[in-house]
Amino acid sequence: MTDLWIISVCFLAELVMTSTFTNSTVQCERQDIYHVRVIAGEGLYLPCPHLQCSDEMNASAISWFKNDSNGIQQIPAEESARVHYHGAILYILPLALNDTGRYITRWWYEYDKCDEFETDVVVYEEFHTDQLYGNFSEQTTTVEMLCPVCEKQEKNLTWYKDFHLIPGQTEWILRVRHTSKKDDGIYTCVCSWEHYGQTFKSSGSHQLQIVEPAKRYPPKILSPRNNSIEFTDLGTKQVLNCSVFFGTNVRDRFRIIWMRNVTPLEGVKGYSYYTREVNRTVLSVLNINKVSETDLHSVFRCIASDANKWVQVLITLKTRESVLPLVMMFLCMILLFLVTVGTMKWFAVDLVLCFRSFWIVWNKRDDGKVYDAYVIYQKDNMDDETEKNLAHFISTVLPTVLEDKCGFKLFIHGRDDLPGEDSLELTDARMQLSRRLIVVLTPGVSKGQKVMTPKGYDWHVGLHQVLVQQEMSAILIQLGGMSKYSELPLGLQHLLWKTPPLRWDSGSPQAACPGSRFWKQVRYMMPVPTAAAYCPKSSSPRPNFSQA
Repeated sequence: MTDLWIISVCFLAELVMTSTFTNSTVQCERQDIYHVRVIAGEGLYLPCPHLQCSDEMNASAISWFKNDSNGIQQIPAEESARVHYHGAILYILPLALNDTGRYITRWWYEYDKCDEFETDVVVYEEFHTDQLYGNFSEQTTTVEMLCPVCEKQEKNLTWYKDFHLIPGQTEWILRVRHTSKKDDGIYTCVCSWEHYGQTFKSSGSHQLQIVEPAKRYPPKILSPRNNSIEFTDLGTKQVLNCSVFFGTNVRDRFRIIWMRNVTPLEGVKGYSYYTREVNRTVLSVLNINKVSETDLHSVFRCIASDANKWVQVLITLKTRESVLPLVMMFLCMILLFLVTVGTMKWFAVDLVLCFRSFWIVWNKRDDGKVYDAYVIYQKDNMDDETEKNLAHFISTVLPTVLEDKCGFKLFIHGRDDLPGEDSLELTDARMQLSRRLIVVLTPGVSKGQKVMTPKGYDWHVGLHQVLVQQEMSAILIQLGGMSKYSELPLGLQHLLWKTPPLRWDSGSPQAACPGSRFWKQVRYMMPVPTAAAYCPKSSSPRPNFSQA
């Protein structure tokens, strides 16, 4: 009975004390905000941020809360909860991404007085440089780094440098002695600890960066060059950069300002600039929100100074010239070039013939040749109309134009043969004395023939001279339509593939005019006539080969 009475008294005292400590009418005094950065999947052992608060033995004097989107929610003390607390210690086992938030610790150190501590917990999915607790960048003899996790608890602790184990380092404080650049890196403390039979891991990292001693130099503006010009457009945004070298590891006692003419631009509406360090240089960036006419007629100054010297560069703005005139000029030049090339290609034959007319005066060729061209043509397997058309071309048109009017000398088989001469010897001899081979093509339509079938020794010798020996070139003239070249002899097909034929139209009013397009093409392919031969003649001469 006595024991029951004692238990009842103790319970009532605890209840009174708890109600006193949690009196909502008392306003707690807020303290500094603390920051914790952890990784999801690990365990969080978070003592009350205040030293005396973390040693508080009376569990009823401390309460934990989380401030999230739903307001301030009290954290339970039940061990079964993933997020719970035991007195001055908050446990989150294990951490999840949605545990990120602000945690509030209320400590009632007297019945009517309390302090409130806020801790921002940020949970990362994996390691990130944003969770580094410190950046020890000053050069010292010895650097000490405290393990940011597992404070005041039994644990197994290891240290890593750049995620590689540092052997033998198991203390809460890691000391790096005689530091140098090789000691730069990320140092991570990992501890394993148990809570009610379960093992959890916590980690925290520092970054150590050893910097060289500061070396100061007189300010030197690296860019832009003095009196430089920046091209812009009226009414647009413009950015001006000014890069200055003050030395290495110089973080103070220097200044960069911008001026327009003699007016400082700091605080002026429409202008703003900022300064940052980039690769051992200081970069100052001036932003002009909208380029005005005044800006185009002003001089911008970038002025860099330290305690002993100042330097400046001058920058002017100019509007970009329109590229339309350049584009138009370029298009006109291209058009003129295309017209010139097209004109030259169209009138190439006329130009060659024009220059050839002047060259004839000095042309005294002595190559042993007698004829400018040897003419071969089909002599049978033709209907009456084709035969009549061929005879008119061979006997009248060809000699009249090329011999009488243009001064060429032709050998026409059947016209210039001498009676009694051997046909084979005659053909060989006249071919050797000719500079060109004129091949007249006609359609063969008689006796079931659909294409011409050239026969004769002169065809054989002529094609051999042109295709095999290559001692002369051929001029192909086509009379009438020929649509099936594939049925011609192979040698003649090859010649047609190399040299497309010129088609003569007997019904054209300029069929016998030397100035027509057809005859200009023929004259272009003929050799240059000599000065002695270039004169109109009433009839073609008959060469005398009796003495040859």
